[in-house]
Amino acid sequence: MPRAGLLGACAAIGVILGIIGTALHGNIWMLGEVGTLAVVPWGAALGLALLLAAQLWAGTTARAMLEPMVMGIAAFTVATAAYIWPGPDQLMVPYNELTWESLPGPVLASLIWWGGTAVITFAAMLLTQGILAKDDLARRRAEASLDHHP
Repeated sequence: MPRAGLLGACAAIGVILGIIGTALHGNIWMLGEVGTLAVVPWGAALGLALLLAAQLWAGTTARAMLEPMVMGIAAFTVATAAYIWPGPDQLMVPYNELTWESLPGPVLASLIWWGGTAVITFAAMLLTQGILAKDDLARRRAEASLDHHP
């Protein structure tokens, strides 16, 4: 696939994963009372895991870090738009004193999804760089061993 096509696909996949993650992030397991932080934000974790897997695919397919960055920026943009969406039909629970006191679990899940998209993008770029460096080293070693053995 031409690089421009892969970049476009990464942007589109980032938007799709941003929508999916925003839809998923509100799924939490309540381990305690509603007003406590005794929750497992499994929806946010799943959304972030999907984003990381897609970004690693993009980076290793393109053999570059630009593609996962484009995908992450697209997902972060969708998450940010959902986070700052005005009006009563918000897709994420915003962080403020009232929501933190009454619904800390959903606020935490929203913050994990929103901030996690940026953290996962940075991590995906570092992991991609490491994977590509390891692959290049293995390739060079294989070529060197072929050169020394007739």
